[in-house]
Amino acid sequence: MKQKIIDSSKCTGCKNCELACIVVHSPNEDLKQAYKDGSIAAIRARCKIEETTDGSLFPEHCRHCQEPQCAQACMSGALSRNEAGYVVCDTDTCVGCFMCVMSCPSGFARPFIGDKRVMIKCDGCTERDCAACVENCPTGCLTLGDCDGQEDTVVYIDPPKAREAS
Repeated sequence: MKQKIIDSSKCTGCKNCELACIVVHSPNEDLKQAYKDGSIAAIRARCKIEETTDGSLFPEHCRHCQEPQCAQACMSGALSRNEAGYVVCDTDTCVGCFMCVMSCPSGFARPFIGDKRVMIKCDGCTERDCAACVENCPTGCLTLGDCDGQEDTVVYIDPPKAREAS
């Protein structure tokens, strides 16, 4: 299984990961068009840059937990682990109750109210060769690889210190 490896010591806070995520999840996957048609405002990044108590920045991503509380809380069964190891949402099955949003300890199951009320979260860009956030990280903070002995889908190297309250 390819794991998303995050070395927070290399993060500059450029937000390329956020922008790449927004673009890849826009209807036409084109930045200019997304801005032109206004869809950029409606689409939320599945990752975000956070600030620690000491002022350093780091990318925050869904952990794709081994025992995902979001999936356990999902009454419709829309959340499941795919063959790549990512916890994903079947938006056709999702009923928009947002129990997953309330139960996610990391805050990465997020509500999306568009044509249909559904939750959104990182899907690992499993339909692509490489996750958009990883592909567009200029510092090498985000990479894909295999971490021996680690079962988690997202692995932190140099884990971030405690976050400030948002």
